[in-house]
Amino acid sequence: MGFVCGLFLLLTLPVLALTEVVTSFSTCPQFFWKDQNGKAVTPTIFTQVTNGYDHYQKICQRYKNLYQFATLYDTAHRIPVYSAFNFTGIQKCSRKNSWLIEPRLDDINGSPEMTTESNVKNLGQKQAINDDYDKTGYDKGHLYPVSQADDQCTAFATFTLTNAAPQHLRFNRGVWNQMERAVLNYMNTNCQLNNNIAYIVTGTVPSNPSKLMNNRVNIPKYFWNAFCCFDKNCKKWVSKAHKGPNDDTGTLLELSLNNLEAGLSQDYGQAFSVFGGQCQTDINKPIYHKP
Repeated sequence: MGFVCGLFLLLTLPVLALTEVVTSFSTCPQFFWKDQNGKAVTPTIFTQVTNGYDHYQKICQRYKNLYQFATLYDTAHRIPVYSAFNFTGIQKCSRKNSWLIEPRLDDINGSPEMTTESNVKNLGQKQAINDDYDKTGYDKGHLYPVSQADDQCTAFATFTLTNAAPQHLRFNRGVWNQMERAVLNYMNTNCQLNNNIAYIVTGTVPSNPSKLMNNRVNIPKYFWNAFCCFDKNCKKWVSKAHKGPNDDTGTLLELSLNNLEAGLSQDYGQAFSVFGGQCQTDINKPIYHKP
């Protein structure tokens, strides 16, 4: 393949790092916005406990012995709430033809790394599986897209179903794809990536009442994303956000981070913060133009 993944073990991390499903995102803080003291600030984390089990599971997504990004996963709806990741520049990585899953969502004694379905006990009890998508007309919609991965290992790691949700194929391959490319080009051109990185969070809003795929997996009402980076022209941290209905209307809104958070707070019925109330300076020009 012309590349090598995971040459170094996670020797500097605590024992807790040996599992992807974690009790705290402090295990993989590098994927989150940092405050002025250098402390990672995570997006809003939900909690819904039933019989001692929290339906919202925190995952430090691990592939080839390295953490690649972070996901808050909704096991009740079997879709991610969001994935958080970094952007350091365009890399033009290859894609995978197969999708992995997170074994420890279904089996606490499963592998600590994302793996194939054949290696998992109690398969699909708390997560979507490949069969859920067969002949449904929905794409496995990446939250962390391949195009924004910072190396080949990370690109392959994005092909886990805990990083995907049912996405209408026309929406996924149309305006959403065009927006991802516009964001990619803006960050690559305007963000000071040699000294800083861009922080990105992409998420879903579940349908309510639930619209289900395969009678198991919630089909999101909306997809959304937001990024924060240090703009090398105005010399400050800036942000932009997008949100669109998961349908074939070709609708996609470009909005400020503040307006996105206000909408998400209404959708979820509680205050929602993407970057801990920081990075609120909106890029004062459109970056996405619908063809």
